[in-house]
Amino acid sequence: MKHKELIELLYKHRETIDKAFSGEEIESLPSELVDDAAVFVKVAKRFELSDTYIQFANSMLKRVDANYTFGDYEEEIKLLIRLKGDYLESNDKELIYRIKSLVRTLYKKTQERDSFINTRINDIVNNNDSSIDLVIKDAIYIDKRVSELIDSHAKNLHILGGELRGLDDELDLILVDIGLDMLEFTDNIHIYNKRLSDFILRTEKRKAQNKKLSSLSNKIIKEQDHELKSLLLSNTEVYNHTLREKKTGNIKHLPSPLELRRDSFVEAISKLLQIQKTKKGADANKPYEASVSVELKSINIELIQNEILRDKPQDIYSYILKHKEIEKFKEDGLDVIYAFKTYLTIVQNYRDEIVLDATYNNSNIRVAKWI
Repeated sequence: MKHKELIELLYKHRETIDKAFSGEEIESLPSELVDDAAVFVKVAKRFELSDTYIQFANSMLKRVDANYTFGDYEEEIKLLIRLKGDYLESNDKELIYRIKSLVRTLYKKTQERDSFINTRINDIVNNNDSSIDLVIKDAIYIDKRVSELIDSHAKNLHILGGELRGLDDELDLILVDIGLDMLEFTDNIHIYNKRLSDFILRTEKRKAQNKKLSSLSNKIIKEQDHELKSLLLSNTEVYNHTLREKKTGNIKHLPSPLELRRDSFVEAISKLLQIQKTKKGADANKPYEASVSVELKSINIELIQNEILRDKPQDIYSYILKHKEIEKFKEDGLDVIYAFKTYLTIVQNYRDEIVLDATYNNSNIRVAKWI
């Protein structure tokens, strides 16, 4: 079956496929959807959409299943290293073609994973149907997995940005082209990790508050409310709608018009019950992440670009590494990382004015010369 015929088949049976995708049971269907295209598979006595089709549909619709696991692509990296070794032994150009194809595939998988992580986090944050315990467990699991991916993604970047360079000129250009996006995915992983950590902290606080409210409501229902009654009767003029006994009868205190205003009421009850509003990006200490003070630094990349245009260096990376904008990160040990990020940005922005030399500098970075 050709691709065009597959598209026509899916369109022809779109109603049946959509019903199955929506969760409806399918008892019988044309054999071509099972034998020719394998859109459906038979499970026991029922027909269900194949996992391959569901994954395809979710990917196109930018959805992610709750049971989806985010891969670290360790097997793909191992295969790349093996193909590199085989090429160095045989010098077979077919192996270079396979390496290029696998690099592109790995990039697309990483891009898809980045989109799926973002979608999964949005699903968790906006989940109002599941219990709060399940939401917290899901968030903790994804947070743990994202933390693991930080290390594996860094290793993958090292392979793609270092060990595969120098095998082929066209491969080097591919690695430079995808380098900037891969670094963006690195930043995204850290953002996802922080977003989940903050969400877990806020949700656990909400769970604790809900537990207290539930405990109080149970006591009231069971008439174990002596402490609450004592509190209300202790100052009936403050606690409105509280009855106070007097010789002339019971007196009920009602709120004044000023107190009924929403802002006044919220402020009064917040002070009374000592409820603190939870901030969206709560800075409270997290049990799984050390709180540290951070000095914010930035790179004036425009300044670096202007000076490169002026000086036209014959080794752009070495020039950037010694620049004052990069040296301010030296004490933190981040100068090499930011130098490489800036190097990739400038090479990408000025492709027509830069030539990539066949040699490598002392930092094992391919020499990029200004023409």
